[in-house]
Amino acid sequence: MSAFVGRRDEVAEITALFDRVRLVTLSGAGGVGKTRLGLELARTLVPEPAVIDVAELAQVGGPQALAPAVTEALALSTGSLLVLDTCEALVDEVASLVSELLAADSELRVLAISRQSLAVPGEHLWVLSSLPAQDAHALLAGLGDACPQETLAEVCDRLEGLPLAIELAAVRLRAMPAEDFVTALDDRLALLVDEDRQGPSRHRALATCIGWSHQLCTERERLFWARVSVFPGEFDLEAATYVCRDDTLRAQDMVDVVTGLVDKSVLLRRETVAGVRFLMPGATREFGAGWLALLGQQEEVRLRHHDFYLALARTVEHEWPRRQVRWHRRLRLEAANLAKALETGLEAGTGLELAGTLWILWVCCGMHAEGRGYLDRALAADLRRGPARTRALWVCAWTASLQGDLLGAEERLSECREADPGGHAGAYVTQLAAQVAAQRGQADRAVLGIRAARDRHHSAGRSFPGLLPGYAVVAACLLTLGDVEDAIGVLVEGLDLCETYEDLWTRSHLCHLRAQADYLRGDLAAAGEHAREALRTARLFDDRTAQAAGIELLGALAVAERRAEEGLALLAAARDAWVALGGDHLRPPLLASIPAPQETLPTEVLSLDAATTLALKEP
Repeated sequence: MSAFVGRRDEVAEITALFDRVRLVTLSGAGGVGKTRLGLELARTLVPEPAVIDVAELAQVGGPQALAPAVTEALALSTGSLLVLDTCEALVDEVASLVSELLAADSELRVLAISRQSLAVPGEHLWVLSSLPAQDAHALLAGLGDACPQETLAEVCDRLEGLPLAIELAAVRLRAMPAEDFVTALDDRLALLVDEDRQGPSRHRALATCIGWSHQLCTERERLFWARVSVFPGEFDLEAATYVCRDDTLRAQDMVDVVTGLVDKSVLLRRETVAGVRFLMPGATREFGAGWLALLGQQEEVRLRHHDFYLALARTVEHEWPRRQVRWHRRLRLEAANLAKALETGLEAGTGLELAGTLWILWVCCGMHAEGRGYLDRALAADLRRGPARTRALWVCAWTASLQGDLLGAEERLSECREADPGGHAGAYVTQLAAQVAAQRGQADRAVLGIRAARDRHHSAGRSFPGLLPGYAVVAACLLTLGDVEDAIGVLVEGLDLCETYEDLWTRSHLCHLRAQADYLRGDLAAAGEHAREALRTARLFDDRTAQAAGIELLGALAVAERRAEEGLALLAAARDAWVALGGDHLRPPLLASIPAPQETLPTEVLSLDAATTLALKEP
């Protein structure tokens, strides 16, 4: 047996659990290390010289041979622990037998190892996940020195920390260069095979291991498995139902099918801020994609996936003004699915519309670089004039400005003017030209432009992304010009409108500017109140840029109020956060004008999240 790596917390917690319960089922996906952990638990629960015989139920010859096999294991064991492996092979029969045994012997404890729960009274289900990164690295390194240190992390990440996959990879790495191995991982099911491996045959190839789960599924579960492989990441039941349903797999079947696949450890279920979502591990998804190809349904399912996410993007844009937090959280979770839908859309002719409609993901969710890349590709692939191209152009200019590429932004705005002779997007062009002017330090020009654009947006009834962001640009320019009182007037008006339109995202930015205005006129108490309000809202959106700016401002305020130690810790955390965010994030220009303390910042700093928690406490 290979050395036991990691899982120390699981061993300790499950061992303690047996003080309170008599039946624990170790569950999880194939290859996740259930049997290896079960053996380690058995040694811990019943130490030598006691003997534990493990009943390997996949090897018994059907239901009639189950009872004799378990009886033999009990006879050979000298401890009061029965270990049953691969219970999923005969799950109903095992469940019935275990219930009888526990009722007959009050001293007996049962450790069941199964890809599926036994679903009997008194069972405690422990779902095992893949190894964390550090333990995965240690496992691969411990199996030999064939994987260079510089590629070890990449290999473990591609294999998603799955112990069986790592063990099979270690064998392959002894025979091929690491760079060739990484490339070959694009077809991991064909690559990860070791016919000489000792132990059960299902562990000699990753595909065979996954195929064992496939055999346990019903016909509908297998069909769903194949179709849901189109999702590159996690998904919810609504999306899966739209993509997978037809006359064979009806909408009313979906809950039972998903429940069955979760119970068989094919799907992983997790609670998120946007509700319950599901994830299929990469190798399992690859296996399902192979079946989807055999069914000849790849293109049909891929287009349904695209259609769902195009409709979702349209819904988000329509509902954004009043449901910002909900949709912000959902979009971040759907980023991988939206990227796949965009790839399909670039081929299907809807790439421009989808890339432009997703301005919320690019701008408000902070995915500036990703958005710029997709917008550039869509604009190059589809040269047709029309509203979709016009919007994609000004959205691309917006993302370029947020990256600090002012020349690129101006070029896209120029293209937008040419492609829009009717001037339908004129207000957005004027608004973004003013924003670029503000970034160039041309505050007077920016104020004139943004006010003109704001009037046009107001007349057209466009609150966001038209009317409200303009208040932030005007206020920032006025503060730069030293006109603090006029800036506060603009901010008060903008904050009132945010209240009317329920726009929390813009409110966060306006509150931050209001805090800076209060700071400049010497009202430190008001500045702190507005800065913390901005930071609380930024935290709702997990807006890392706004959090870094807010922490920096609150650090400066703390120093000004002679809370030097706290202030220096916050400033140091903000400094590191800006570095981590990279060069495509623009710091609010006014912060440069706030005097920084002369003391040396500490080398040991808080994380951004810890600094946010500290900053939100009242001084």
